[in-house]
Amino acid sequence: MALFKTIRSVSLILLVCLCLPTQAQDFDWAPAFPVGSAIPLLEAPDQNGQLQTLGTLTGPKGLVLAFNRSFDWCPYCKAQLITLQDSKDTLASMGYTLATMTYDAVETLKLVEEDRGITLPMLHDEGIRHVNAYRILNTDYKPGDFAYGVPQPGIMVISPEGKILAKFAEENFRERPDLSDVLAVISRL
Repeated sequence: MALFKTIRSVSLILLVCLCLPTQAQDFDWAPAFPVGSAIPLLEAPDQNGQLQTLGTLTGPKGLVLAFNRSFDWCPYCKAQLITLQDSKDTLASMGYTLATMTYDAVETLKLVEEDRGITLPMLHDEGIRHVNAYRILNTDYKPGDFAYGVPQPGIMVISPEGKILAKFAEENFRERPDLSDVLAVISRL
């Protein structure tokens, strides 16, 4: 009888473990652009209407570029933006500039800058050129939907030469990469 209870307990534990949600470690964000490949494009206006490129944005060691859905209506993006802003100086001390990119209009980005006291470059992905070039379009939304053009959010660490040094993303847009993980990887680059 004791053996039966032990087998039943072990079986129950295995069943529970198999039913638990898994981490998004296996999620391959921007699969067409693996670590080590070159970025396809980086040229967009910031919240001040100034055209920014890899050359104008990158720090001595590179650029940390976060792709976000919208700072206008997405609460997860808004929360992440504050975390990113709080990490800006730490990243700068490590030699990296931090920037974000959304489909939000330049005027919207300027309002976000003023309302939230944001001091990092926020880029407007005009015509979702970057989302399409990086192949990170969220296909849950169809043309004509207010959210059409948003990316699957994620973060890329890019060298001054445009090489992808690291990528971070979660499969569920409600979850964002932990910035401590990003900082830990950057400290080893």
